Amino acid sequence: SFSLRKGEILGIAGVEGNGQTELVRAITGMGAYSHGAIEISGQDIKGYSVEKIRNLKLAHIPADRMTMGMAPRLSITENMIADKLGWKRFFKKGVRDKRAVKEYGEEMVKQYLIFCKSQDVAINSLSGGNIQKAVLARELSGSPQVIIADQPTRGVDVGAKSEIYAIMNELVKKGVSIIMISSELPEILNMSDRVYVMCDGRITGCFSHEECVTQEQIMKLAAK
Repeated sequence: SFSLRKGEILGIAGVEGNGQTELVRAITGMGAYSHGAIEISGQDIKGYSVEKIRNLKLAHIPADRMTMGMAPRLSITENMIADKLGWKRFFKKGVRDKRAVKEYGEEMVKQYLIFCKSQDVAINSLSGGNIQKAVLARELSGSPQVIIADQPTRGVDVGAKSEIYAIMNELVKKGVSIIMISSELPEILNMSDRVYVMCDGRITGCFSHEECVTQEQIMKLAAK
């Protein structure tokens, strides 16, 4: 059991395959669970659809951006508005406003520092770091209150990592809460206000940022 506080980054550490994926799937509605309860903003989400959970202002940055985070043949803009097709901003008299969509794509590319020739190119033509920033643009532009960030910097270069960290820290300052799952211990220790360690589907340790826990301590708890 654990709780997520407003305006904090809660890190989940541990060797991959010890229940982190199942935890993410349960919270986001992508997988069922048979025992216990998960509450978001006071609502028990058992039986909720993915859409209903997202409507509780929950965003999900998936671990595998190439298969779960994007539609490869669609443009950058099309990927970034995939969860916003009902936004009134994109319609004029009941018809899709192509200009508004284009302007939104340009805004997101600029805001999230996505390096590309045009926001109209296929998203799979970008580097891994820029694809990840496009995923972030989609997930974070809907004003989420809770973010599940699963391996948010996996496979991206140092520059893109720094930009992603900066985005996460700015969101936390605004009161957004983040659960970050990562196999990179330095990332977990540097970014998290609290760290939970998982092993064999259970929480085996909990540390606050002030406790100055070491990577060695975490690895011992992750391999019990």
